[in-house]
Amino acid sequence: LLVDLWGKAGNVEKAWQWYQAMLQAGLRPNVPTCNSLLSTFLKVHRLSEAYNLLQSMLALGLQSSLQTYTLLLSCCTDARSNFDMGFCGQLMAVSGHPAHMFLLRMPPAGPDGQKVRDHVSNFLDFMHSEDRESKRGLMDAVVDFLHKSGLKEEAGSVWEVAAVKNVYPEALREKSCSYWLINLHVMSEGTAVTALCRTLAWFRKQMLVSGDCPSRIDIVTGWGRRSRVTGTSMVRQAVEELLNVFKFPFFTENGNSGCFVGCGEPLKNWLLESYVERMHLL
Repeated sequence: LLVDLWGKAGNVEKAWQWYQAMLQAGLRPNVPTCNSLLSTFLKVHRLSEAYNLLQSMLALGLQSSLQTYTLLLSCCTDARSNFDMGFCGQLMAVSGHPAHMFLLRMPPAGPDGQKVRDHVSNFLDFMHSEDRESKRGLMDAVVDFLHKSGLKEEAGSVWEVAAVKNVYPEALREKSCSYWLINLHVMSEGTAVTALCRTLAWFRKQMLVSGDCPSRIDIVTGWGRRSRVTGTSMVRQAVEELLNVFKFPFFTENGNSGCFVGCGEPLKNWLLESYVERMHLL
């Protein structure tokens, strides 16, 4: 508990001291405690300490969890330099989690992305015993990593499988007849952009097949309530930039800057544009 509290308070030294005190007292920390301390190290880019912690976990016979690997992958995505990215890659390998081989063996998208979808589907089946929140965290980190690495077709295919497997049950729902809500606020910005592009492309495809167009789409990003500076949501900024580039006919209402609304004839005309299918490649 004290390791977690000091870590969340941003006091890395105190958190590490209490972790060492546990070991010296003959107490064996559990994986969540180690993950909490690992998260603290990664947030302040103390990668050497993160490495030592992982080695300590392994020496104690503790196995890295899905959350452990997710923390490391997210750190790799946000690395400040190539050196840091390489070091994070080493940490991911040291963790020994099966998710690392899943990522290393990710096939190229190919002409239709089916190899990627099969690869992801098999991995999620293998991880079936993990709770949904843990799987959502990993898929979010994987899609964000692929998107920011320029592997946008692969990112889109991973997202599609995660959506089909109900990893993101709240991402898309029909509030009422032809009134849809796309919920992106629990995602990282790379995942949010990927999810939005693929979902809008899906709406276009459905419209061309059936002739039915959504009467309204609400795109919920949140407005940075949990950010250091209220109103500076990275997801909202990334989504707004994307919508502006592709001239999505959106507006906000009731002062809610974290929800972009498209409706009526302007929405229908926009969905007819062929570039909607290729937005994810930007």
